[in-house]
Amino acid sequence: MDTRTDERTTAVPADPVSAPARVLVYLPEGMADWEVGYLMSALRQHDVTERAAELTTATATGQAVVSMGGLTVSPTAALADIVDERFDALVLCGGTSWYDDDDDDNNNNDDNNAAANREVLDLAGRCKATGALVAAICGAVDALGRAGLLDDVEHTGNDLGQLERWPGYRGSARFVREPHAVSGVTPSGGVLVTAGSWAPTDFAAAVLAELGALSATRAATWLRFWRDRDAAAIYELFVAEDSSAGGR
Repeated sequence: MDTRTDERTTAVPADPVSAPARVLVYLPEGMADWEVGYLMSALRQHDVTERAAELTTATATGQAVVSMGGLTVSPTAALADIVDERFDALVLCGGTSWYDDDDDDNNNNDDNNAAANREVLDLAGRCKATGALVAAICGAVDALGRAGLLDDVEHTGNDLGQLERWPGYRGSARFVREPHAVSGVTPSGGVLVTAGSWAPTDFAAAVLAELGALSATRAATWLRFWRDRDAAAIYELFVAEDSSAGGR
């Protein structure tokens, strides 16, 4: 997780009494099961987090998608029904269909998936422009890059060479070779969190910290458990929560 907080302020202050964070998670066809699992689970663990969250999952049509692991995943909404809603964060899961419009096989399903994903990229552009948190991992980072949404903000991803394949990408100078996650400040004053496919825990911790769901200190403790396999860390989280609540 990028920790250079001296250059910016977080998108949402870590205030335990603030309104619940409204988070929209977009699930593409062929979604990568593991890439948003840690984040979504943590956002629902209100006994650990310092700010509650209202989690909405969406696909383009509201129909179920099949994950890379073969799970059939049903969303809570269709993207078309919620694009005008106000969310504190838009999270884009990686997956195989981000690359569907790069194929030459004239597959109708691929074309439909590509069109659906372009709709959410338009939403990502609007969120970025208004200063809302945008977070992307793996193939979703490539999709942001080819849409030109990484050119003016620090970011990381699976591989710079892979990003540079896309004609729309002009962000090489802002690419950070980071094995964890990067939180870059956008021109509108918002934050864009990016990570490679191997860093779902760092991705989750960065998003949780930006939303104020975990303080920087607690996010580091959370990572000690999930990434570094330090079993004592999870107990520290619960002890800290009990202490802050007056020992209840």
